[in-house]
Amino acid sequence: MLKLHALLPYLRHLSPMLRWGIGTLAFLFCLLLFLPAMLSPFDRLIIILLMLPVAYVAWFLPLRPASFCISVIVMLFFLVLFLLGRGLLFFPLMVFGAVIFFVETCAIRGTHLALQLAVQASQKTKQAELQMTQASERLQNLNDLKDQFLLNISHELRTPLTEVRGYIDLLQENHAHLDIETRVEFLEHAAHGCNELELLVDIALEATHLESGRATFELASIPLGKCALAMLDRINLQGHEVHIDIPDTMAVWANWQHVERILGNILSNALKYSPAATTVTISATLISENGVFPHVCVRVQDAGPGVQAADMPNLFQKAVRLKRDMTGSVRGTGLGLYISKQLVEVMGGRIWVESTGIPGQGSCFCFTLPAVK
Repeated sequence: MLKLHALLPYLRHLSPMLRWGIGTLAFLFCLLLFLPAMLSPFDRLIIILLMLPVAYVAWFLPLRPASFCISVIVMLFFLVLFLLGRGLLFFPLMVFGAVIFFVETCAIRGTHLALQLAVQASQKTKQAELQMTQASERLQNLNDLKDQFLLNISHELRTPLTEVRGYIDLLQENHAHLDIETRVEFLEHAAHGCNELELLVDIALEATHLESGRATFELASIPLGKCALAMLDRINLQGHEVHIDIPDTMAVWANWQHVERILGNILSNALKYSPAATTVTISATLISENGVFPHVCVRVQDAGPGVQAADMPNLFQKAVRLKRDMTGSVRGTGLGLYISKQLVEVMGGRIWVESTGIPGQGSCFCFTLPAVK
């Protein structure tokens, strides 16, 4: 029955005129069969023939139109019997036919309603199962993301902790045998490890703060070149040369600290992955973003191994690191680009990466911010 019900709704999508036409043709067809049946002794065949349009109307039309059509069919049935002069003789047949039509209508409407309820229940069950499956997948993704985040953070925390613990142990064990300069050097190394720990904690807290949507900041006209130079003063260039190609008059409508953090995150990645003594270029041009108002497009080009096309969609996701980096010596939390993406988008821009994936050709990380006219 359910398979039949799956085919029949096709007729319900026909236009009202076509449905009325099919019902009329069914009635006329049965009427043509009905006339010769009047000449035969099998009078109850009349009722059987007229059950077809009654069944069609009861199944495919709403309750009120169906009741009206069935009433018309019954009246035409009575009228034809009277016109043929057999109405009084066949009064029991007329009553019997009316009862049959009524019972048929009730049975078909009830079956139709039951099938509709069954199909709706089946659809709701499938929808609920789909929602549960999707919720389970989202939960699994969140668990995987949490595990990856903890793995990255624990790996990153281990290095500065080892540095701090190592130099403190050396001071404790050899305090009496070390001169002042050596003690100062050990303390500086331990302080450097503490600074790295503080930075990692700040990064994790910043990612959580941005994700919660509670971050508040003020926008202002920011001279992009000066902001890039200020960021450069706090970055360890690791033997690289950084070339800044930004017009002095170019300004963006943004937050100074956020722009500095974005540039710092992207430049740190470029320095980590580029070969020593190579050049990293930071440039900016004025573009029209979506044809609305001018934006500034900032581009950071390096000479590193590049990014494969398959890795690009996940590059700005939270706690995501490329497979090549998981077993390598390059450290990272997988949060830098994620934080940069959140900051860029909250200031009305977008961020992406351009790369051929060919080692030596590097990557070009780009982001846009509203320009100040």
